[in-house]
Amino acid sequence: MKTVDTDLVEIKGDELFGAKEFLAQLQNIKAFDVTTNTELAQAKKQRAVVAKVKPFIKKLHKQYQTEKEAEFRMNNPEFALIEELTNDLLQDFDDEIKPYVASIKEQRLQRIQPMIDEIAGNYNVDTYTAPTEYANEEYWTQTNNPASKLDKKIVDDVRIREFEKRKQLAETAIDHRKDKKLKNTIKSIIDSIDRTALYDGNDVIKLLIPLGEFIKKDN
Repeated sequence: MKTVDTDLVEIKGDELFGAKEFLAQLQNIKAFDVTTNTELAQAKKQRAVVAKVKPFIKKLHKQYQTEKEAEFRMNNPEFALIEELTNDLLQDFDDEIKPYVASIKEQRLQRIQPMIDEIAGNYNVDTYTAPTEYANEEYWTQTNNPASKLDKKIVDDVRIREFEKRKQLAETAIDHRKDKKLKNTIKSIIDSIDRTALYDGNDVIKLLIPLGEFIKKDN
């Protein structure tokens, strides 16, 4: 199996030393036909050798970029000042803008709450506190009024809550009917027992047949 020696290569300034020797080693490796298990094993090993070159190339590239950036910053000290001042100015603007935007959004949520209460009442579901999403720009006009998109959003959200409520009520009703049917089944079994009679195993099984049928239907 042919190998390559990455230790041959290093970067010094703008020059790459050992590159010709390394390239010659790499050019000496050729892919070959794979028709047997032995050739497959050999091909995988040889490929693994080549695959290790990929991260090595990435490492060299990163090293070069780091060194060149350091050199660039050293030769151009104004760049760091520009970068720092830009970040500071953006932060200063954010410190002024964000609290004001937050207050506007809070006012929007307060304004929209009565609409939520009304729509929820129309669909006979419990109202809910306006989520922060409702204050997003997409739901408000340029004059800071609720857009029709917001009204549709609230209706959609309320209808989802209505659906969940109906679903829960239906499930509760089903569970109630099952409980009632189970109680009636057990009661009918108890009522059919002759307290003065003697029962063997078959008699007990017959008595429990209605309960078995209930279990089957429930599953």
